[in-house]
Amino acid sequence: MKEVLNIQDLTIRYRVQSGWLLAVDSVSMTIHEGETVCLVGESGSGKSSVALAIPKLLATSAQISGEVVVEGTPVYQIPDKELRELRKKKISFIFQDPVGSLIPTATVGKQLVRTISYRMEISDKAECAERARELLVHVGLQDIDRVWHSYPFQLSGGMCQRVMIALALSVQPSLVIADEAVSALDAITQSRVLALLRDLQSEYGFGMVFVTHDLRVAAHVSTYVGVMCAGRLVELKPTAVLFQNAELQYSRQLIESAKELSL
Repeated sequence: MKEVLNIQDLTIRYRVQSGWLLAVDSVSMTIHEGETVCLVGESGSGKSSVALAIPKLLATSAQISGEVVVEGTPVYQIPDKELRELRKKKISFIFQDPVGSLIPTATVGKQLVRTISYRMEISDKAECAERARELLVHVGLQDIDRVWHSYPFQLSGGMCQRVMIALALSVQPSLVIADEAVSALDAITQSRVLALLRDLQSEYGFGMVFVTHDLRVAAHVSTYVGVMCAGRLVELKPTAVLFQNAELQYSRQLIESAKELSL
């Protein structure tokens, strides 16, 4: 399988009043096409910092070392123009707040057409609109005309998240980064969106980094689970292996907590 992401010794520090705060400490991992690595851990464990560091979206004040390579391209060693092209063509991000992540003053149709035109470099608006409608159908939305002419606040959270997924897949990316992408949704909608992501990944073959604090979500969507604690990736195993044979007490505590919440 083709390697889509390789992270080696990623270390991130943030400037605080007392000096530098070590947020991510020497994290390394690899993702191939069709694989999903779920990063799990408590709030402040560094998992979202890792996700944002991959496409170089952290604040410029952050101090970053190590290597991030997406499809053979070293993200932190290329000029800004090449980085923009990498983000446009190869990497897609699905954010936590589906309603707030969409432009509130533009209809869904307009946002999709603009995104496809920019990312696919297509000037024909009719062609962009046709592709956009196909994407909305593909992510399981119904009553496409109503969705097309709606503003984000007029749609449910689950519908907005499906629109976000459509936007993310507008260029068939190599890597999708989902940062707490279902945490704002109710349990039934979560299940449907996770099933959709699995189906789309099987079809398109993209690799995925999925950030979540919920191991129940990780169990449903991941190939591997990476447990983060105090900025370190303390355990990285195939999902079934981790749930059945976690080595560290911290990992076992996270798993037991998830089981208790499921009762």
